[in-house]
Amino acid sequence: MKLSILPSAERLVALGLAVAGLTILGLAFLVVSDLARESELHEEVMAVQQAQDALEALRVQVNELVAAARLGAATGGAGAFRNVERRSAEIHARLDALRADDGPAIPSLDVLVPQARLLVVHARSVAPAWTQHGGEAAASAAGNAEKVAAEVGATLDATIESLTTRVSDRSLARILIERSLRRYVAWFVAGSLVALAVLFVAFRRAQALARTALRRIEWLAHFDSVTGLPNRALLGDRLAQEAARARRAEEVFAVLLFDLDGFKSVNDTWGHSAGDRVLAAVAERARKCMRASDTVGRLGGDEFLAILPGTGDEGALAVAEKLRIVLREPYALDGAVANIGASIGVSLFPLHGSDPESLQRAADAALYEAKREGKDRARLAANPSRPQERNAPAAPALPA
Repeated sequence: MKLSILPSAERLVALGLAVAGLTILGLAFLVVSDLARESELHEEVMAVQQAQDALEALRVQVNELVAAARLGAATGGAGAFRNVERRSAEIHARLDALRADDGPAIPSLDVLVPQARLLVVHARSVAPAWTQHGGEAAASAAGNAEKVAAEVGATLDATIESLTTRVSDRSLARILIERSLRRYVAWFVAGSLVALAVLFVAFRRAQALARTALRRIEWLAHFDSVTGLPNRALLGDRLAQEAARARRAEEVFAVLLFDLDGFKSVNDTWGHSAGDRVLAAVAERARKCMRASDTVGRLGGDEFLAILPGTGDEGALAVAEKLRIVLREPYALDGAVANIGASIGVSLFPLHGSDPESLQRAADAALYEAKREGKDRARLAANPSRPQERNAPAAPALPA
């Protein structure tokens, strides 16, 4: 009897094919699992973002309800009270939709719903208070509604922040999945050209989604979502870079700090959604007043900052005056027109400071001076060595 100690060539080939096949199947299983997980994460991110949008819409409705209640308490107008009822019905419908939604669990919903319903009760009490006891009682009821609205706003802020953290976590998980898919591509090249082709398509898809997520995260970190302008963080970075560049080149540059006169009345009268539209229009007008080399961004609220490289006092005041005139032009809203102005403070490098903090402080002091003198004007920061500062001429006050 002949003993066979070593396997035959056919057995070796079969064993090799079996190992290769099992390896490819194992890798394919990992790829499919990661793709399925990536798809789940993508759907979850979309659902969470929809929940964020619903909560932001609720915030707008709450602000509009409070504004309607405040107007009703001040005027006793039937139209304002009808608006209170309409906004109350919208909030009830929004709350019912949030409770019925089978999407991701919304943190603090059990706290938010009773708060919002209590707000509706207080807002609806303004009309009977006016009818039965007069304007003072109505104002008290409107004040109670505003207090509850502040609690609702705080709960909304915490809830939306929690959802934002969830989106960031899921986006990071998707990025990690994309990295693991890259390793699978390298392994498939050695295992099978056919499997490589299939995996490459999946990899490219995941890579595109990851790039989109990264661009979105980076944009949110550096730009204001309402105006599209650089936000406070990016403005601080660019101001520091310009200060370093100007210091090396021994050049001057200007900083313009401006905020909007009368903007609060826009939010109080037409609501925050109208205020956001006005801020977007302000951003567009401000961009058109600047050169391509200039930077204009939103610090927050209705406060903006512009950096003008290579610009002295005359050029800075000229830009400030142009900006002031442009921002005074009316803003068309739905069936109404808003009129606002701008107060502007100007500081110069290195005359008023050699670092971003001192330049912003000087511009802020000049802005305060413009406000103190009557608003809607531009002022150059004071300098002890130049007691008579040149400033843009004062403009007539905005209509009440």
